[in-house]
Amino acid sequence: MSRVRIAPSPLREMTPEQRLTADYAGTGVTLGPHPMALRRAALAARGVTRAIDLACGDDGARVRVAGSVIVRQRPGTAKGFVFLSLEDETGSRTSS
Repeated sequence: MSRVRIAPSPLREMTPEQRLTADYAGTGVTLGPHPMALRRAALAARGVTRAIDLACGDDGARVRVAGSVIVRQRPGTAKGFVFLSLEDETGSRTSS
């Protein structure tokens, strides 16, 4: 039985950021890491709170968050409030 030899690819392997960009451009989703996971170290250095850590904070405390908006609601009875559901690499939380 003869073995088929496959030539190595002339292309360099994509970085995680390039792979994520290609996934979203081609399909609108990714099976790789969440986009926020790739930026978490820089966000943490700026004091941005992860979604999973929001429950540990003090009521009424101001926090900085970042994520993908997965739901946005502006009910007529909300007195001008907009309710957002944000998702990061740890999950999603709803806030106003």
